[in-house]
Amino acid sequence: MKKKLAAAVMAASLMAAMLAGCGSSSSTEGASASAADTAATSAPAEAAATSGDGGSESASLRFAWWGGDERNAATQQVIQQFMDAHPGVTIEGEPGSSDGYHDKLATQLTSGTAADIVQIDPETMPTFVKSGDYFVDLKTTSIDMSDFDQNYIGEQINGNYDGKQLGLPTGIAGPSILVNKTAADKFGVDLTKEGITWDDWIEAGKTVQSQDPETYLFCVNKEYIVNLFVLPMAKQYAGSIFDSDGKLVLTQDDLTKVFQYVKELYDNGVVAPASYQSSYVGDDIQSDANWIAGKYVAAPCYISTMDVMMAGYPDGDYVAGTLPSIENAKDGGFASNTPQLLVITNTCSNIDVAAEFLDYFFNDSTAQETLGTTRSIPPTSSARKICADKGIIKQVVMDSVDIEVAVNGTPNDGITSSDEAKTILYDAVEGIGYGQETPEDAAADVISQFQDLATK
Repeated sequence: MKKKLAAAVMAASLMAAMLAGCGSSSSTEGASASAADTAATSAPAEAAATSGDGGSESASLRFAWWGGDERNAATQQVIQQFMDAHPGVTIEGEPGSSDGYHDKLATQLTSGTAADIVQIDPETMPTFVKSGDYFVDLKTTSIDMSDFDQNYIGEQINGNYDGKQLGLPTGIAGPSILVNKTAADKFGVDLTKEGITWDDWIEAGKTVQSQDPETYLFCVNKEYIVNLFVLPMAKQYAGSIFDSDGKLVLTQDDLTKVFQYVKELYDNGVVAPASYQSSYVGDDIQSDANWIAGKYVAAPCYISTMDVMMAGYPDGDYVAGTLPSIENAKDGGFASNTPQLLVITNTCSNIDVAAEFLDYFFNDSTAQETLGTTRSIPPTSSARKICADKGIIKQVVMDSVDIEVAVNGTPNDGITSSDEAKTILYDAVEGIGYGQETPEDAAADVISQFQDLATK
């Protein structure tokens, strides 16, 4: 896995060198992208001149990101707001597609032609950090970070590398437990209590089944069991699954305990049978006919999909469930992280102005309202309050964010985030669900395959 990442960066470096040798761009991203790169390398920085509006220097900046029409429009609007307040500043927006975005960015970083402000996928960021000194430590700038949860921005996945804040998170994403309080009260189960355990979930599932065999506690499929049960519990037992060097930390004994729990989920009717779940693959659980009919009490899901789940059964009275833990857990297990990071590149000629813009982007109430949830749930408490007051974010979502950030679990490592690792775990859970494999055999098989992954 690490070899693949290193090879990608090396390929980008070689590409940049070839482009420099040829003296012309071979970009396939279109004329506008080529023009932007040319402008960055040929146009000198404008002379500094103090503005009467906010003290900004005269400057010309570029801001690159990817996203859909709604995000693009909101971002351009915020750029215009800032320029209107700072007549000496020009910011050229460079919206694009996510396809090929980071390959192009790798080339631009190595050749010194990247935009001044750049949006980056947090899972790609470590590759860039290891390959060069490309980004400004935002702690050395004027950006006010006091409205961010400090534990949240202190995570590497959210932009913090060895104490340097090389990027700021644009939002908050992660697991949540969406509870239909009407159904929970009907069956006499409480999924919102403090200190809830995984065993409490099993007992609640038994309670529901004893009263109505056609209703299950949780609406899930094998993918959601892996992502929201297996991986969090495994990290609570082991602290991490692979360490930073790619060495397997999770033991076969601990994984056996996790898979025994999966078997309990199926054996006690806490979740629907594996044969039923197979009709709803990936993120399609909102289409589950039993969910639509109100035959579940809760849905382990993601903060970003809560609205979709609630729309699937609009008659529910929804509240946020608490996230469970084992006794003496070595990690919170459930991790919140950002969908994107915003950085300032070291090649920026006007770092102070770029920082002033990002301060406006994250902290100004007008900008916060304009951006709304176009980059997921906002990362600052003030922006979330504005969105809640405007009805953009429901209270149950706000509560879920607070619960998840407080857990402060470690994000999945690069190996367990891979398609190969996920497929291995999906197959194991499916085998247990169909009764084709014991927890002990499934754990031994997964550990063997994970050890093979670590050597790739």
